[in-house]
Amino acid sequence: MVRRRRWRRPEIDHLSLRLLALFLAIVLWFLATDRPQTRLGLEQRTISVETQVVGVGDHLVVTHGPQDVSLTLEGSRLVLSFQAADIRAYVDAAGLAAGRYRLPVKVDAPSSLNVRSISPAEVDVVLEEQATKRVPVRAAVVGLSDGSVVRIVDVEPAEMAVYGVESAVARTAFVLAQVNPAAPEKRARVVPVDQDGVTIAGVATEYDWVDVTFRIERQPSDEERELGPPDESN
Repeated sequence: MVRRRRWRRPEIDHLSLRLLALFLAIVLWFLATDRPQTRLGLEQRTISVETQVVGVGDHLVVTHGPQDVSLTLEGSRLVLSFQAADIRAYVDAAGLAAGRYRLPVKVDAPSSLNVRSISPAEVDVVLEEQATKRVPVRAAVVGLSDGSVVRIVDVEPAEMAVYGVESAVARTAFVLAQVNPAAPEKRARVVPVDQDGVTIAGVATEYDWVDVTFRIERQPSDEERELGPPDESN
């Protein structure tokens, strides 16, 4: 007599079925919606960032730098607030000679943030050659009382080098040292100036101070001029 096997109902792993159902639901949601799940919880923010100039060649200096740029960022609202501080905007001047350029703005941002817009997308940059030349040192005494005449005896050093961008150095006529006779030490801080004595910005001097030797003489009054020089025959 042949025995019949009794059919047994297979065991079902309910946890596996639930996980499979959840996975299928997520896939169907991706296919059914216009915007993927990755965009949920995102927000946009516009910030202003200083634009740096990188790659400037030796003996060149930036005389007209780019302005700040506005960046529109998109990211999770949980990280956008503090990661926005890690954004860096820059233009690359590598390999450029002296001149005026309009360069594209580049942005370094954390991978969790998307840069949606850059305004302006290009900025102007002016590069100039650095130059140097030697100019004379001229001294002036300030703060004198009326009726006094100053005789500049010596200025040490009598000349010095000035450094800066080529256009500013070319306008530098001399270095001016103004000394105060009331100061305990007759030293004067120097400033580079043009032919009219106007200070020129962006030019450095070889020395910050010079030593000035001078003599203050009293100017004769009108009455003394009328009497003439004293008679020294007696």
